[in-house]
Amino acid sequence: MAQLLMSWLLGGGRFRISAINGIGRRKGRIIEVEVIATGERFYGSAQRMERLVRALQGSKNDRRYDAAWTPGRTSRRLI
Repeated sequence: MAQLLMSWLLGGGRFRISAINGIGRRKGRIIEVEVIATGERFYGSAQRMERLVRALQGSKNDRRYDAAWTPGRTSRRLI
């Protein structure tokens, strides 16, 4: 089954988030967080990466992320 790899910037361009979007029965998950200035990359379980991204996003009023990424399952299919 195909998967869609996505990447977006967070924190004013300080962090790059890489994720696999959920397609079909597969659930989307964040796979990597990179600090742009140092090139340091963080890996871990899907839950740990989601917690890290939520902490980097800040308060609920400041949710800036790519709305195309969906952590849940979707019904989209690639042709």
